[in-house]
Amino acid sequence: MKTENKSEKLIKETLAAYGIPPQWVLGARYDEKSDSVIIVTNGGKKIVHKIGSEIKQKPTMVEISGYLPKEELFWSKKLNQRIKLSDLKKDK
Repeated sequence: MKTENKSEKLIKETLAAYGIPPQWVLGARYDEKSDSVIIVTNGGKKIVHKIGSEIKQKPTMVEISGYLPKEELFWSKKLNQRIKLSDLKKDK
């Protein structure tokens, strides 16, 4: 088997194992010396996966895509503007 085909196969398997869609990958390569796959996502997360080892923690969608989740805004009559629910709650 060619090394190009082997590395592409290992990269695809690693992406599937971590649940990372291919469109969110900035770069990926297979390192033969350390026998590991290195993936950099759009969110800036660098994943180094040694072939044959188990997955300890899967990245979140924010780490994969780089987009922060949107909070729903509510209308405040007192402030006469839209505001996040978390801003309305006061912590003591």
